[in-house]
Amino acid sequence: MEILLDWKKIEKEEDFYNMFLPQVKAPEWHGRNLDALADSVVTGNINSIEPPYTIHSINTSNTPKHMAEFQLKVLAIFNEGVTENRGIKIVSE
Repeated sequence: MEILLDWKKIEKEEDFYNMFLPQVKAPEWHGRNLDALADSVVTGNINSIEPPYTIHSINTSNTPKHMAEFQLKVLAIFNEGVTENRGIKIVSE
């Protein structure tokens, strides 16, 4: 399974969730905050699509400045999923 996150198209946090959650087929009740994202990615058993999957995080250097801190937090959560051996692979471009 391949998940694509194009940071060039993410102008606000809502854009990220609108891009990521449908790709993992998250339930409608899935929270749109970092705690819910961590539960979803690291803990699991929430989304219809669970790891193993590869997250292609592209245009990371084109993230708007006001989104840089959010991006770092999201990538840290993804890396925690890798560390926890959840079967997540991250490819950054």
